[in-house]
Amino acid sequence: ILVVPILVGLGDIIGVMGGFLVATGTLGFNTAAYLQNTANFLQFSDIASSLAKGAVFGGIAAIMGCYYGMGSGRGAQGVGTATKGSVEAAAILILAANFVLTGVFFSS
Repeated sequence: ILVVPILVGLGDIIGVMGGFLVATGTLGFNTAAYLQNTANFLQFSDIASSLAKGAVFGGIAAIMGCYYGMGSGRGAQGVGTATKGSVEAAAILILAANFVLTGVFFSS
């Protein structure tokens, strides 16, 4: 649950820096203008919501993995069936959680 928000934070940083490199290096944007606009338009709620979503999604994936893993059958076939069920359940729950969390964080 703790690792996913750290990865999300790292991904956020890499995304902003990648945008900076493309905007200034390829598209010819002014460096100072890019940094100023980033500072002006990036809100704390954007960062907080991405980290909170990462924690919730990581928790869902971990719980589903444990739930289906504890009930897995014997052998490779049982593990494969449990893995498939875990991934399917986590995907559906993450989609539903994303819908709810987006409504909570961004409803005005």
